[in-house]
Amino acid sequence: MLQAENKQNLRYLTSITEFLAEKSPPNLFSETYIQATALDQSNQLTIYSLNQKLQPIVDEVCMPYKRIQFGYYSQNCKNVVAIGSKFDESLLIDMSLNKANPIHDVTTTSLIEEEFSSLWHGEKSITYCIPIKENGVIVAQAFASVNQSKVYKILWQRTMDTFLITFVMLLFCVIAFHELCLRLKEDLIKFAKSISSGNSHDIDISFSEFAPILNYISKQTEKMTQLDRLNIVGEMAAGIAHEIRNPLTTVKGLLQFMSRKNEFNKYKENFDLMITEINRANAIITEFLSLSKNKAMSFQKMNLNTILQDIYPLLQANALYYDCKVYLDLSDIPNLLLDKNSIHQFILNMIQNSIDAMPDGGSIHISTVLTNNNVVLTIKDSGIGISKDIQDHLFTPFFTTKDKGTGLGLAICSRIIHRHKATLTFNSQIGEGTTFIVTFPSIDSNNKN
Repeated sequence: MLQAENKQNLRYLTSITEFLAEKSPPNLFSETYIQATALDQSNQLTIYSLNQKLQPIVDEVCMPYKRIQFGYYSQNCKNVVAIGSKFDESLLIDMSLNKANPIHDVTTTSLIEEEFSSLWHGEKSITYCIPIKENGVIVAQAFASVNQSKVYKILWQRTMDTFLITFVMLLFCVIAFHELCLRLKEDLIKFAKSISSGNSHDIDISFSEFAPILNYISKQTEKMTQLDRLNIVGEMAAGIAHEIRNPLTTVKGLLQFMSRKNEFNKYKENFDLMITEINRANAIITEFLSLSKNKAMSFQKMNLNTILQDIYPLLQANALYYDCKVYLDLSDIPNLLLDKNSIHQFILNMIQNSIDAMPDGGSIHISTVLTNNNVVLTIKDSGIGISKDIQDHLFTPFFTTKDKGTGLGLAICSRIIHRHKATLTFNSQIGEGTTFIVTFPSIDSNNKN
């Protein structure tokens, strides 16, 4: 800062001094001194005589900075004879020889630094001088001087102001940052509690900028939770399903045997009801086994369109029974690594769900398309739609809105899609229907994973 300030002040000193040297009247100092000598005029009167002619020139210089003084110094008078930017008459008083001259006796253009300057009444200064010659003799100097003591004070004040402003800003930032941290902490605590309670969609976040991140974490957490539930159910299925099937098969056989005996004819309806319920329990166990994590799957390279075309007659026949229609809109898509039986089960489950959502009949549109090197399967129905309050629980095992539903259909579909390393999403509007979207990665992406 000091170097920059001195560099700027030096430019002022140079330009002012050059202006004064150029404006100095020719032979003024010599003629005035000769005239004063002839009249035996005192040095003080000579100084005032020169001042009357030179002060107007000095006053022409406009310098707003009080730390810079400039003017003329007479060699013969050994004194300042004109001074600006603020006139200081005390500098025109004749000085005794034992006092330091305010301007050094120089013969060349010089930059002089003084610890004790007469121009500034004892303060430190830097002075720029240009000698003025008349008839080949140096008779005066045009000078400009900056008060370095004031420069130091100004720089010190600027430094203190800067430190003060910086400190205030830093203090404000610390307070603001502390407040932000407290609010963020409150939001994270709310978010953690909402995750624990399973109501992460209802969180009120103060920082809208963090909402996408927290929503993403929430969705990923829900997916992990859902997969954990499926894994637990799958492990339970693998452990107990076969053990339950064996006694059920025995009971069913015994009931069928007893129902054929004449003495039990009057209980035939009861036997048929028990056999029906055992068949229903057996169907639930079959679905239960589909959730098994270790269920064997045979992945082969095949085209999804071929599977849809093969199963289409069955889908159409089942839909017509419920006064519904199924439409196919298949685009050219590449082969995928698929387990044919699992995809069959997935499509059958999804179409049955769509049919159940259209009690008064409707249409189901199945389409395939290639998007960003991914095969996208879309199943859209014109049913009643899914209300917002149950959408978050849609793929949860044993959650169902049907009177005779098991709550395993969509959970099985989610498991099948997950094992194909695909994603299953949906859009639904009440009264407008539901669209399920399955995105299968390309074979190259599967291999990388």
